[in-house]
Amino acid sequence: MTKQLVLHPAAEPQPALKYHLIPRGFDAMPGNAALYYLKAAGFLEQQGPRHSLSEFFSNAVKQAEAEGKTRDEMRPYVWLSTAPNDLPIDEVKAYLKFTNFQTGFLREAASRRHFDLNRNLKLIDDDMFGYLLPEIQNFRELARNQSLRCRVAIAEGRVDDAIEILGQLFAMARHIGSDDFLVSSLVGNSIASIAWNDALYLLQHAQAPNLYWAFAAMPTPLIDMEQAFDVEREFMHLQLKMLAEIDETPRSAGYWKDFVDRLLPKLRSLEVEFNLPTGDPNAIRATIEKFILDAYPSAKKYLVDEQKLKPEQVEKYPTAQAVFLAMVRFLDRWRDEYYKWTTLPYWQIRTNPAFVELEKRMQTEAQSAGLFAKPVQSWSPSFSVAVKNAQAGCERNIAMLRTIEAIRMYAAAHDSELPPSLEVLDVPAAVDPFTGNLLQYERKDDHAVLKGFPVPGMQHQLILRIAK
Repeated sequence: MTKQLVLHPAAEPQPALKYHLIPRGFDAMPGNAALYYLKAAGFLEQQGPRHSLSEFFSNAVKQAEAEGKTRDEMRPYVWLSTAPNDLPIDEVKAYLKFTNFQTGFLREAASRRHFDLNRNLKLIDDDMFGYLLPEIQNFRELARNQSLRCRVAIAEGRVDDAIEILGQLFAMARHIGSDDFLVSSLVGNSIASIAWNDALYLLQHAQAPNLYWAFAAMPTPLIDMEQAFDVEREFMHLQLKMLAEIDETPRSAGYWKDFVDRLLPKLRSLEVEFNLPTGDPNAIRATIEKFILDAYPSAKKYLVDEQKLKPEQVEKYPTAQAVFLAMVRFLDRWRDEYYKWTTLPYWQIRTNPAFVELEKRMQTEAQSAGLFAKPVQSWSPSFSVAVKNAQAGCERNIAMLRTIEAIRMYAAAHDSELPPSLEVLDVPAAVDPFTGNLLQYERKDDHAVLKGFPVPGMQHQLILRIAK
């Protein structure tokens, strides 16, 4: 995606930290931001605004259908891809009046130090794979409304208001991205992308102050996925808590028969992943019992050859125990093979052969291990790798914003000229998290091109010009 930007030179503000987007640690207020986001997302008893908003969308759908337009081309969604100066301001403001009550709650939320939906996942004994997250998707709608408010402020020249709203968007991205699930982290990344796009409009405004230090002061990474990665790493053990019972202590065949009885109801959400028959408990039981018998030889071999258990110890195990123990050991090994990489900066792992070939290596070892590894082979946490990629994309967007501001600062001190390279900037340019090096920059005759390392679906190219 290529964007054309016309920038106005802007020197460092005085004092340098005059502007901030996300509250600094000293300024952040105690309390839980989630409470205010939930209030902003729900109309509570406000039936009038709810009815008016429903009527607005109903009319918008009818108009779009009559004009042969898609959902993205109908109001208010088409406004999200419209530049501030091209917005039908009065119409947008009339739409935003339906949700004016949100602004106070979102201001309160952005000022709060932490975000916690009090899920207590360790205590949930239900289906983790079926855990619903309706509130997370509603938060995305909050971000869209905030984006419109930011663009209206830019169009009306209310630069300070636009900066405040932009900070609230970045705070929302950070808060929601710190939730327990990687799905929430992706929504946080999506909201950060909305904020990034609005920031590009703001930085082109003639009166926009230089926000280099405001971007530099933002948390790194903006979306802290540590909690989500920890939960994802334990997800199979949360879904099947009885896996904790599987260890090297010999237990009777009767114990393992009861174990299978308790396991069956927990497999309903995993029928597709583990290639089980659907809907018939007896058929599922028969499939599992046959699987245990067939997988026993390879499980015994794995426990002795790879896990270094004594052969006489393994021979004492009932068939089911040997199979389940081998399966859990294989699962835990490959779970950590994936998640150990999430602890490193993306630029260090992106081209590492051990990381690039991770999925292939796991599949190869699963086939070599034998039938007991097949359920693990059908489930792999490769999704976490994609999320790590999205996190790096978010950080690169912020790096581009910071670099733009460094360029505006340079232009203010050098007769409105673009720098010949990023190395000569008066303040450090940000690095590309995909490479660990500076972003790609090329000065042309009357413009410059700023872009990052090419990544499918994440390649942004910015054409920069200085306003004359």
